[in-house]
Formats: sequence, structure tokens, C-alpha cells
Amino acid sequence: MRSALSVLRETWGHDAFRPSQEAVVNAVLEGRDTLALLPTGGGKSICFQVPALVMGRLCLVVSPLIALMKDQVDRLKERGVRAQAITSAMDPGEVDRALEAAAYGKLDFLYISPERIITEVFQARLSRLPIGLIAVDEAHCISQWGYDFRPSYLRVEEVRDRHPGAPVLALTASATPRVAADIMDRLRFRAPNIVRGSFARPELTCWVSRGEDKLGRLARIATKVPGSGIVYLRQRSGTVRTASFLRSLGIPAEAYHAGLPHAERARVQQAWSSGDVRFVCATNAFGMGIDKGDVRTVVHLEPPPDLESYYQEAGRAGRDGQPSFAFLLTHPTDEARMRERFAASFPRIQEVRAVYQAFADQHRIALGSGQHERYTLDLRALTQRARLAASTVSNALKALELDGSILLSDGVRTPSRLGMRADQRVVYDLRVRDQRNGPLLEALLRMHGGLFEEPAIIDEDRLAHHLGWPFKRVMSQLHELHAQKVVLYQPRSDAPTVTLLTPRRDAQRLMLDDAALADRKQRAAARLEAMIDLAFRTGTCRERFILSYFGEPADADCGRCDRCRAGARSGASPLVQGAATSTEELRWWLEANGAAPGLSEIRTP
Repeated sequence: MRSALSVLRETWGHDAFRPSQEAVVNAVLEGRDTLALLPTGGGKSICFQVPALVMGRLCLVVSPLIALMKDQVDRLKERGVRAQAITSAMDPGEVDRALEAAAYGKLDFLYISPERIITEVFQARLSRLPIGLIAVDEAHCISQWGYDFRPSYLRVEEVRDRHPGAPVLALTASATPRVAADIMDRLRFRAPNIVRGSFARPELTCWVSRGEDKLGRLARIATKVPGSGIVYLRQRSGTVRTASFLRSLGIPAEAYHAGLPHAERARVQQAWSSGDVRFVCATNAFGMGIDKGDVRTVVHLEPPPDLESYYQEAGRAGRDGQPSFAFLLTHPTDEARMRERFAASFPRIQEVRAVYQAFADQHRIALGSGQHERYTLDLRALTQRARLAASTVSNALKALELDGSILLSDGVRTPSRLGMRADQRVVYDLRVRDQRNGPLLEALLRMHGGLFEEPAIIDEDRLAHHLGWPFKRVMSQLHELHAQKVVLYQPRSDAPTVTLLTPRRDAQRLMLDDAALADRKQRAAARLEAMIDLAFRTGTCRERFILSYFGEPADADCGRCDRCRAGARSGASPLVQGAATSTEELRWWLEANGAAPGLSEIRTP
């Protein structure tokens, strides 16, 4: 058996593990159930990838993030590792082949979403899978005390039932002590075992700035602090406006949010990763799995709803260990807006029913049908049909997801698929006699074998080039053949999707668990208050406050944040003095820390 260090060297080219990684790897190789609490950028994937390759058995990876699954699979394949992800974009034949490959020992890693566990085809193969390790990513999702609870995660314990000898490695970047205990209980750890990487980030300075002119403060930061950065906002429209504002200052910036086409999101991320774009202005859709170490600045133009989200997003700065900055820019009205958003995030049952009914009507889903079917989510059309505000519709969908009725997925590139629906005799006749569609059918059958047996991924651009036709003509005739029931055609899509996890119910009889909703609201309220305390109330060191929230004692104040610097200058907390962390203090801090020369021109608006 190869050693863990030799696998790390041969497969990833690293000579040593990062802090805490080695302890996690060793615990897994000893067969111990392990909860790895590693901050953002701590290299969590290595913690299960290395021991799985040392064991030489299948590692089942449970993750809620399709884009992250695909990214990790691609990276593993580039290194010659046998890996496959099962996603909702795959047809039944592809899913079946992936599971067969795993069952016959042809895969080292199989990535699935937690919702996949309940499907019949997965349950039928589960006992045959040679699982040596169960890795549960984003493990806080299994805890009802966590900030992103997903009921489908509770099914992970079924994998344990069928493979009791395989150790479980649960991984998360954000878990309070209560959530950590709940994770181990839900996953039925044989003995409590936590490997906790320090949440302290000595290279990262957290700074909260209060005032009226957020864009003015952003401009000062962007022009005076060198390097690349991320600006986080809550609304998609805000990302576009902010990117435009930065570009007006001559700063290369782009917007990124889940509503953009896949190709545009990929372009923006690539331009930012390569350094062609300095700043990405984004919603929280941006950042999961990014591998860019030289991010110098993360700016929050609005406070996130909880400390978990804030610290995970802020932690995307300074992964290379160099001095970096996390700025939270607040406005006197932000606290009231946070409370308004919180109240709106728990819709009434009548609103949830209206959205459920509108979605079923939109897709013509009959009562008792639709289970495990995936449907495109057109939020604008759904909002119009339900006659509710877009925020209410979004929160009603989230309530249905938390109740276990649906699964929401952000837009992920889904390729076009086509299979033959008519029998071979009919298709042959059309190829010979139909001058309009015959050449297209001929090209399809020549370019893709086995279309009568199962659908295949097709490329409309390649078809158009092969036929010498305009792209629009190819698309039009494919839709025409689908309408004639000659082919089964599913065009490519970048849209977000909704998967029904239960058969469609009568909306008027739809009930949510009132007690569970009340508990969830209470927990969310506690997380909101912690974020408000950090942003507006605490007079203590920012890092000490954050570490305390995550259950990590701090030996001393960080000496870098706005509270520490203000105290060092005046000998007292600015909160005690009744002062606010202003742009003038921000200017002083930038000068004191030598972020860039010539900062004296920064003035308080």
C-alpha cells in the first residue's frame, strides 16, 4: 500500500500536507469516523481524495454543488484518476452505466447529490458498490441547526446502513459547536472525532466601515489596494450596476450571478482567474470551488444574512497566505433592511401553495406524477403566473425545498440530447422521401450511433457546419421533428431547474411542518442577530468575535481590524466613545498598513 505522502506527491505534486490535512488523512486511514472543520481555502478535497487512493476502494462523495462536483471530477481526470459525477443532466442510460462502472471497481470516486440516494436505480446498486470511504461535503447541510439545512442529507445514513464498515468523513468550513455535535449524531459516528483547523486567518484583516457613501468607499479601496478582488452583493441587479461603476473608474470589472448564461459565467470566471479582470461583482453564486490564491480584497457592499456566509465569502481572500483584506461596508439603513429581508424569507402557507400550484400549471404536471422529474425554472414567468413578488416566489420555493418537496439547482450547462422516437422503418422512409428533414436525419444517424437504443449528446453547431445550414434552421427542424414525434429532442439549457422529490400534490391541501418551520425561523433569527452584532454593535476585536462564534478561543486580539486599530489610537473602543468606523478611519488604516503609496488624498465624504 502506498503512503499518503507518496500519493500526494505523485498525484498532486505537493511535498507536504497543509495544516490539519495530515491529521484528517491519518484518522480516515485508521478507519475512524471524522468531522473535518477546515476554513475556506483549507484544502478539504485532499482530505478524502488522498486516503481513498491509498485504500484503493471506491470513495462515494456526497455533495450538493453540481458545479463543484464537475470541477473536481475534471481535475481528477486530468491527473489520471478514475472519477465520475452523476447529475440531473444525465439520462437514465448514462446513470446506469456510471453505477455499473462503480460496482465493477472501474471508478475511484463517484460523486452524487444527496437526492440521488433515494432513487430506485441507486438503491438497487448500493449494496454492490465497493465503498471504502463515504465523504460528505458541505456537511453542515445535514444539521437542522445549520444555516443551510437540506432534508435530503438525512438519507446519507442509509449508505451507512448498507456499508457499516466504511468510515465517514464529514467536511465543512462553517459549523458552530452545536452544529458539529449534530453532524456527528446524524451521521451516527461510532465515536466523536473532530479535527478542527483554526478559523483564525492571520493574513486576513476584517474591517467594518460605516457611512453614507458605499460606492465612494468602494472606489477608494479598489483604487488604493492592489490585486484582484470580489465584491459581494445580495441582488443580481446590483452586481451589474457595481461592475459598471468600477469600469467607469478604469478598473476592469465584470458582473456574475446565477441568472447569466453558462457561457457568460464561464467567461467571467476565466477572465478573472487569468487576471484580465480585476474585480468580479457577484452574488453568493460566485466562489464555490474557485482556485485563485492571490485574491487581495473581498468587499461586502451589504451584510450577508449570517456569520457563516460572511466568513466563508471573506475567506476567499488571501489563500496564498499573503496580507489580504475583507471589507464590510455598511449604511445606517442596513440593519432595518436585513430585518425586512428576514421577515420576507418566511412566506405564509397561502403564498407557498400559490407558487406550488403556479409551477404545476406552468409545466402541466398532473396530480400524482412528476416525481424525480426535472423542470426548467423561469422565475419571471412563475412570478407573473403566481401574481406574487419575485422575492416571495423565491422564498416559497426555498420553503418547499426545506420541506423536502423539491430540489432547486442553479443554472448548470446541460447539453442537448436526442434519440429516435419513431421506429427504424419510419425514419428510413423519411430519410429517403422527405427532402426537408431527410438530410438532417441522415446526418444525425451518421454522426451518432445507437440513437434508436438511447439518446445521445448532440452539438447543433457541429450539425449546422456538417450540413452547411444556418444554425437557426437546424434548431427549427429539430423542434419540428420532435413535434412530429420522430425524435425525442431536449435542447441545451443554462436555466436553473426544479426537481420534484415527491409526486405532485393538491396545492390546496399542501401543508408544511409548522413546528419545524418555527424552529428553523428561530435558528435563522439567532444567526441574523450574530451578524448584526458583528456589523453594528460589537466593540471587541472582529476576529475574536468571529472565532468565539465558531467555538474557538482567541488568545489575543488580532491587532489588525478596525476595532483593534481604533483602540490602539485612542485607548478605548470607538463604540464606547459613541463613534463609528468611518471613511477617515479607513483612510488611516490603509496608510498605516501601507496598502499603497499616496493615500493621503482619501477624505471622509
